[in-house]
Amino acid sequence: MLKKKQSNGYYHCESSIVIGEKNGGEPDDAELVRLSKRLVENAVLKAVQQYLEETQNKNKPGEGSSVKTEAADRNGNDNENNRK
Repeated sequence: MLKKKQSNGYYHCESSIVIGEKNGGEPDDAELVRLSKRLVENAVLKAVQQYLEETQNKNKPGEGSSVKTEAADRNGNDNENNRK
């Protein structure tokens, strides 16, 4: 800022660094197809994983409230024991 302003009113620029490239153009059709295929594949994989998790959780015996009551019985925290 010690140098004289330029004729357009801006300060003198000693140097500049360009980071990355500007991609001003629209993506081409091949790139759009590739991106859309990847999005669909990711969505399908996620849906299949979620389906498998849900079906595996339903098929496991002893899941849910029965596990909690068994644990409570072992720890002596059963409601009937607390009433006595």
